[in-house]
Amino acid sequence: MNSSRKLLVASFISLFALLVAAPSFAAGFTPSAAQIEQFKRMSPEQQKALASSMGINLEDYSSLIGGDSASSAQNAEAVSGVRKKTGAKSGEQIIEQTALTGVDAPSLKEDESEESTRQKLELFGYDIFNYGADSFTPASDIPIPADYILGPGDNLVIQLYGKDNQTLNLALDREGRIQFPNIGPVNLAGLTFSQASTRIDTIVSEQMIGVKASTSMGNLRTIRVFVLGEANVPGSYVVGSLSTMTNAIFASGGITKIGSLRNIQLKRRGKVVTTLDLYDLLLQGDTSNDSRLLPGDVIFIPPIGKTVGVAGQVKRPAIYEITKEADVQGALNLAGGLLPTAYMPASRIERITDAGEKTLVNLDLTSRSGREFRIKDADVIQIHTTLDTMRDIVKLEGHVKRPGGFAWRKGIRFTDVVPSVDDMLANPDIDVGLILREEKSTRKISVHLFTPAKAFDNPNSKHNPELQSRDTILLFDYESDRSMLLEDVLAQLRTQSSFTEREKIVIAHGSVRFPGQYPISEGMTTTDLIMLAGGLTESALGNDGEITRYSIDENRQTLVMHINIDLNAQAYPLTPGDTLRVKQIPLWNDKESIVLLGEVLHPGTYPILPGESIVDVLSRAGGLTPHAYPEGAIFSREELRKLEEERLAALKNEIEADLAAEALNDGILNKSKVDSAQAEQIIANMDAIKPMGRMVIDLPQILANPKLYDFKLENGDVLTIPRFKPSVTVVGEVQYPTSHFFDKKLNPFDYIDRSGGTKENADKKRIYIVKANGSVYLPANSGWFKSKDHNIQPGDTIIVPMDTDRVDPLTLWSSVTTIMYQAALGITALTKL
Repeated sequence: MNSSRKLLVASFISLFALLVAAPSFAAGFTPSAAQIEQFKRMSPEQQKALASSMGINLEDYSSLIGGDSASSAQNAEAVSGVRKKTGAKSGEQIIEQTALTGVDAPSLKEDESEESTRQKLELFGYDIFNYGADSFTPASDIPIPADYILGPGDNLVIQLYGKDNQTLNLALDREGRIQFPNIGPVNLAGLTFSQASTRIDTIVSEQMIGVKASTSMGNLRTIRVFVLGEANVPGSYVVGSLSTMTNAIFASGGITKIGSLRNIQLKRRGKVVTTLDLYDLLLQGDTSNDSRLLPGDVIFIPPIGKTVGVAGQVKRPAIYEITKEADVQGALNLAGGLLPTAYMPASRIERITDAGEKTLVNLDLTSRSGREFRIKDADVIQIHTTLDTMRDIVKLEGHVKRPGGFAWRKGIRFTDVVPSVDDMLANPDIDVGLILREEKSTRKISVHLFTPAKAFDNPNSKHNPELQSRDTILLFDYESDRSMLLEDVLAQLRTQSSFTEREKIVIAHGSVRFPGQYPISEGMTTTDLIMLAGGLTESALGNDGEITRYSIDENRQTLVMHINIDLNAQAYPLTPGDTLRVKQIPLWNDKESIVLLGEVLHPGTYPILPGESIVDVLSRAGGLTPHAYPEGAIFSREELRKLEEERLAALKNEIEADLAAEALNDGILNKSKVDSAQAEQIIANMDAIKPMGRMVIDLPQILANPKLYDFKLENGDVLTIPRFKPSVTVVGEVQYPTSHFFDKKLNPFDYIDRSGGTKENADKKRIYIVKANGSVYLPANSGWFKSKDHNIQPGDTIIVPMDTDRVDPLTLWSSVTTIMYQAALGITALTKL
C-alpha cells in the first residue's frame, strides 16, 4: 500500500472524499491453475470487483476460466456456418433446398434468391427412424398366425396325452423334417403351422393307438434378408421369422433422406413381389402392405421420387414425396389440411421453370380450379395466414377501466363505448379527448378533438362524436404525462409529412400542466391546445401568450413570426408547426425552502426567495439559543449529497475488490481463511453510512462579518446548530476509542493517552484533527500541535490512522469503515437534536 493510498484512506475518514485508490496489482499478471480454480468459485460480483481492482479484462481470460455459454454457442455456430459454406453439398442438402419456403417477400433484385427470410421445411416421415430399431423389434410371444410357413430352425412343442403322456420339443432340420420318437422322421417343409398341426395329429392317431397330440410353436427360427439401396446401413441382416419389411428397415438404421418412403420394394428370387408405401403407415396407420419376410428376401429402397413442399398455414408443414397426388388438394391432404387461420384466396406456388428460374403462381383455393391445379416436382405451395388487422372495431385507450376493442356498428357514438365518467379511472380529464381516424382514401391518420364532459351531458348532440370503423379513442388524466400515450401518434404524423405537407404537430410551452408536442386537429385553436396540454398551471399569467410561427415563402425561405395574443380575448387558430408559449407570472418560481434544526429559537422549514442568505434566514428564525454551539454547525447541500453518494459507492467497490483479492490469496497460499464475519461487518458498516452532503462553514465568522462570509442559500439546504458539548472524541488506532471532557490544558497526545494510547499498527506520524465544523488539519511539521490556530476545541475529533504498510486489506478496511461509521453516527445524532 503506497503513500498516496494512505492519504486517500485518511481523506475517506475525515472528508468522505471517497476517491478510489490505485489498483493493487499489475495488469500484466498471468493467473496460475490454482488461482483460476479459486477464481471460478467466486460469485460473478466478486469476480468483477477483483478483476476491476487488478486492471484485468475478464474477456482476455475467458478461454481459461470458461467463457459465456451464449458466446460459445455463437462461436460453434459460426464454425458450423464456415463448414457449411466450404463443404460440398450432398444430395440430401440439394433435396432440402426445396424447403426454402414460407411466407417470404419476393425479391425483385437479380441474383439475390436468399435475400428473403424463409421458413425451413423438413422432409416428412424420416424422423421416425430417430427412435432406433429396438422400438420396432417384433414380439416373439404372440400367437403364431395360421398361415405361418415352417422352416429349418423352427421348434415345435408337441404334447402327447391319452394312453401315453409326454411333451416333446422337436426342431425342424435342414430338410424340414422332425425326428418323432417311435415314429420316425416327419416331413413338414413348406407347410403352414395349421397344416403341420393337422398332419402331426393324424400321424400320431394312426400310429400310436389311444394317443392324441396338441402342437404349439416353440422357439422361432431366424432368417437372413438383405436391405439395399438408400438405407442408412445397407447390408445383410438376421431377423426373426415373424419380421416384416418395416422391421428390417429399422434394423438397417432407417432410410436416408434421398431414399424413397413410398416405393420400397420387396424382391424374392429376383422379382418384385410387393411394394410398401410408408405414408400409408404414417398417415393412416395401415400395415396391410407390410409383408412378412422369408429367407433370402431383398428389400430395395430406390431414390426419392417427386417432392412437393407445403408451407404456411397447414397442419403439417413439410416436404412430401408424391406418387399419385397430382393436384394441390392432394398435396394439402398429405399436409393434414388447412388451419383455421389460412387465407385461401391468397395462396401461391413457388415453381422452377423449364428455363431453370424461379417463378410464382397465384392460387385461389376457394375455387375448384385452384384446388385442382396441377403440381410439379419441386413445387412449394405457400399458404398465407389471415391478417392480424381487425375490421369493424373501435379501440379505446388511456385512462379508462376497460380499455380494448369494441364492435363497431353504423351510428355508434362515443358514449356507446364509454357510457359515463364512472367508466373512467380516478382523477380523469373529461375536458379533452382524442379520436384517431384512419382516412380510407389515403390510410393516413387524422386527429379529432372532442370534450367528453359535453358528450356525457348531451349524448344526442354533436358533442357526442359518431365513430367510424377502426377509430381509436384516447382519454387522459391529470397526473400522467401524455407524451408516452401520444408517442406513436406523433411518430406516424411525422412519417406522413412530405415536401407539400408539414408535420401536423404543435408545441405547448410555459405554464401548462404537460408541456410538449401534440397532434393538431382540424380547426384547432389555442384554447384547444391548452386543454390538450392539461390546462393552465397556477403560475400562468392567464391572458398573455405568444405564438411562434414558422412559414415558408414561395422562394422556399423560412419566415419566423412572433404573435402576441390575449388568451382571454379570443381563441387564436393554430397551424402545423406552431409553438404556443403561455407566459408566467413575473418573478414566479417554484417554491424553495431550507431546513433549520437544533439550537435556533424557531427551528423548522423556511421558504426562501432567490438571494436569501444564512444570516437572513437565521434572523427570521429568531437567532440562536443560549445553548447553541455555532462552531460545530453542520451545513449540508443536496448536490453535495449526491456526489458523496457516488463516491461512497466507489469506495464500497474498492473495499469489495480488496476483500475478494485477500480471499483469493488466502486460498492459494493455504493461509487461514479470511474472517467472513469481519468481512460482512465491513460491508454492513459501509451500507449504514448515509451521505450527508456536508459543506464546511465557519458560522461564527459568518455571523460576525456577513458582508464578507455570508452566502446565498439553495433549495434543500439543511443547517443544524448543535448544543454545546464540552467533549473531545478520539477514534482510530487507540486502545479505547471514546469521548473525553474538554480541558484547554490538554493537547491531542494527552487525549490519546487517556484513550489508552495508540495500538501497534497506529501511524503516529499522520495523526490529524477533524474540527467541529468539519474542517481537517493534516500534519505539516513537527510543531503542528503547538499552533494556536490548531488548538483542540470542544467538539473536535482526533483521528489516529492505521499504518497501511503493516496490515492486510481486511484489517485496513475494518478500521476505516468503523471510523467512518462512528463519525456518521455522531453527525446523525447531532442532526436529530
